[in-house]
Amino acid sequence: MDETKLTAALPNLDVQIVHRALPEQNAEAISITFTATPNFEAASRMLAPNLPLLALWMAPMQAWTGLVQQAWAPWLNVMGAGARLLERK
Repeated sequence: MDETKLTAALPNLDVQIVHRALPEQNAEAISITFTATPNFEAASRMLAPNLPLLALWMAPMQAWTGLVQQAWAPWLNVMGAGARLLERK
């Protein structure tokens, strides 16, 4: 497994997920790229009629974000950034 790429083309929004091995680091990486044309505001207007569907899609992303923030909070607190990050909620 060198690289696996998933792409989706929505109206005004392209999503690309890339999973790749990093053998020199004995690791693997996942990157997610959102490309909005002409911008994210236009893409959100196109997706607005499908808000229930969008909410279902965003729920796992929001859960993942919360888990990552909690996992990194001790390290961010050491650097003084954790309090600011958690205040945004």
